[in-house]
Amino acid sequence: MKTTIKSFIVLLSVLALAGCNKDFLDVEPPSSLTGNSYFRNATDAEASIAAAYKPLQSTGNLAKITEAPLEDIVIFNTQGLNLDSWSFDANDAIIDDVWQNAYEGVFRANVVLGQVPKISMPDAQKNRILGEARFLRAYYYFQLVTNFGDVPLVKEADPADPSKAALARSPQTEVYTFIVDDLKQAETLLPAQSAYAAADIGRASKGAAQALLGKVYLYQKNYPLAESTLNTVINTGGYSLVPNFADLLIKDNNSESILEVQFADLPGQGTARITNDYPQGQGGFANLLPSQSLVDAFENYSGPTAINGKDPRLFHSIFRDQDPYDAVSPRFLKAWTPTGYARRKGMFPVIRTNNGNLGINFPLIRLADVLLMYAEAANENNHPADAINAINKVRARPTVAMPPLPAPGYPVGTKQEIFNAIVHERRVELAFEYHRLNDLRRWGLAAATLGSLGYTDPKHKYFPIPQQEINTNPKLVQNQGY
Repeated sequence: MKTTIKSFIVLLSVLALAGCNKDFLDVEPPSSLTGNSYFRNATDAEASIAAAYKPLQSTGNLAKITEAPLEDIVIFNTQGLNLDSWSFDANDAIIDDVWQNAYEGVFRANVVLGQVPKISMPDAQKNRILGEARFLRAYYYFQLVTNFGDVPLVKEADPADPSKAALARSPQTEVYTFIVDDLKQAETLLPAQSAYAAADIGRASKGAAQALLGKVYLYQKNYPLAESTLNTVINTGGYSLVPNFADLLIKDNNSESILEVQFADLPGQGTARITNDYPQGQGGFANLLPSQSLVDAFENYSGPTAINGKDPRLFHSIFRDQDPYDAVSPRFLKAWTPTGYARRKGMFPVIRTNNGNLGINFPLIRLADVLLMYAEAANENNHPADAINAINKVRARPTVAMPPLPAPGYPVGTKQEIFNAIVHERRVELAFEYHRLNDLRRWGLAAATLGSLGYTDPKHKYFPIPQQEINTNPKLVQNQGY
């Protein structure tokens, strides 16, 4: 495979350039990078695991393939229009980039797992680094298996072995088994998040491994293990919901955060969310715009926390006409975008930037997501009271304070009604966080929800394997319909 089977020395050269953002990532590899001689001491090990985090920062195209095809998002910028209409093919550069980036992460994690055990260093430090590598490898493979289905399973970095240069696709069941094994080992190797020093905040932790493991079990429909694993995170992880919903995606590494992509206000180390999603002429390119459908999904509400007669999460998620904007343009104007809306969540107060160096982190896993996944598993296991209680915890966030279920329009007297409430709650609570597309796919709701946009089953259950991978690897077989 082009992405993963590359020269060891080339990869190490990449490590030298993989300067990252937060304290634990600010590790400079040695200047001489020649084969195994690079991995000589604990400093080298820290540099290699820092480099394995770097692909997490490439969230822009992942956002496009998971957000652009939704009924929640409209694209008017030319880039990504074929995603918006489900008319992409195997030559799509955005899809190819997501594939390449994930396998780059796999390869970097494999290098750590292959080389760090040989280094003489304190056991606790070595175990933590190996746990991080297993977590990251599992995360990258989870992105691959959920978006592409069966994928080549590269278990080690060994470019000297020609047999590993062209691998067939492994069945999803085998990939999931591999992911579960990595996460179980990561769980035993990693410390709790509370055990990290301030300079290490942002590393994968025991709670992150457990949360992702619970999510994997949910995707596998192993509801008993999903429920018990996610319950462990809720009750023993030390996490708590952030009281102010507006702070969720702008106050980094907060009490609700289980794992975040770390960004910084430094060249090449920031996020391009501002330039991608703000209105044209107001600091951005309007790539991904909220739809009327998403706005309408937020409940009407007249209680004490309501804003303009709606669930307050709407105000904190989406700019609407006359909402406060910034010092240059005090009020958002609906004429700025074709839909009349723009994304606010995770980007307000507005920071205008022309270089993509916005240093606001992005959540990969947070407690509200875990609570709603737990509710789903509990409901499937016929534990309705536990499911409803978990949903209501999310709705009871102090600045949200939506009425507890049952609520108008959301009865919870049956298993199906509880499921419907979970579908709704995940849509509004987790908007713009890259969850909904694969939620709809795994629930079997994608065709009914997205069919009018061009989605068809079984073709669009997965994205196509990039054509350049098919061309260079005769063992790869394309997904159905491409």
